[in-house]
Amino acid sequence: MAFKQSLLAFCVALMAFFGAFSATAQEAAEDTAQSAPKEAQGPMLPMIRGDFRDMRLAVAKAKVTDVIDGVTIEVDGKHKVRLVGVWVPWDSPEDPGDNVKKAQTLLKKFAMGRMVRLYQPRKEGVGTQNRLGQILAQVERDDGLWLQGALIYSGLATVMTSPSNPESASRMYQVEADARKRKAGLWDDARWAVLTPEKATDFVNEYRIVEGRVFSTAMKNNVFYINFSRDWRTDFTVTISSDKRLTFAREGINLMGLNGKTIRVRGWVRNFNGPMIEITHPEQIEVVK
Repeated sequence: MAFKQSLLAFCVALMAFFGAFSATAQEAAEDTAQSAPKEAQGPMLPMIRGDFRDMRLAVAKAKVTDVIDGVTIEVDGKHKVRLVGVWVPWDSPEDPGDNVKKAQTLLKKFAMGRMVRLYQPRKEGVGTQNRLGQILAQVERDDGLWLQGALIYSGLATVMTSPSNPESASRMYQVEADARKRKAGLWDDARWAVLTPEKATDFVNEYRIVEGRVFSTAMKNNVFYINFSRDWRTDFTVTISSDKRLTFAREGINLMGLNGKTIRVRGWVRNFNGPMIEITHPEQIEVVK
C-alpha cells in the first residue's frame, strides 16, 4: 500500500514538473517572438482577394518555379509572368534599394512553389504580353490570395495601370488607400509620399502620384488641360490628348465636371511649361472629393 502511494506521488510530481517545463518553454517562445524584429517573424498578410470579373481566366493552373524580382515570377519552369498593374519603386538602376528586395522576398514567401491562376483582359491579344515576351497577368494563388494585392497591402508596390491593362484598378486603389492609411512600407517614407501640385516640380522624370484641387479646365489645340493654379504656364498641369478623350467619353466621364474637385493623378512627371503628367487612360485619375 505504501509502495503504491509513493508511486502515485512520484507520478503526480513528474507530471507537475513537465507541466511547469512546458509552460516555461511556451512563455520563453512567446517572449522571443515578441522581441524578434518584424523581418525575422516574416510578413503577416490577411487573405487579400482580387476582383477579376472584367477579366478572363487565361491559365487555370500553373506552378511558380522561380521568383525573378519583385514583380516577375516564372511558372512551370519556362514562362516568365509580369505582375501587371503594379510598380515597385526603386532608388536607382545601379542600386534598386531595400524596397525591391523586400518585394522579391514577399513573393518568394507567398508564391514560390505554389499553384496559381493567371487572369488577363477579355480581349485576347491585348495587354497579354510585353516587349520582353513576358506574360502580363493578374495572379491569384490557388487558395485565393491575390499576389498584386499582397504587394500593395504590404506597402511595397503602388498601382500603375496602362491603357492595355486597366483592369482591377478600382480594387487595387482600395488596397493602396488602406496601405497608405496604415503607413505600410513605402508609405512611411517621405520620399514616396503623395505630392501636392506645388511639389511636383521636384520630381520631373519620375513616376509619381499628385493630389490637388482642380482650379480650371480648358481646351487648346485639341488638347484638354487640367490646371491646379492660375499660373498654368509654370505650375503643375495634367493633359489629355484628343484621341485619349474619346475613351473618357465612351465611359461617360465628363472632364469639364472636374472643375473644383480634388483629384489624384499618377504618371510620369515631365517638364512642359512646368511639371506635367499626360493622361493616357481614365484609370490614372481618381476623384477624391
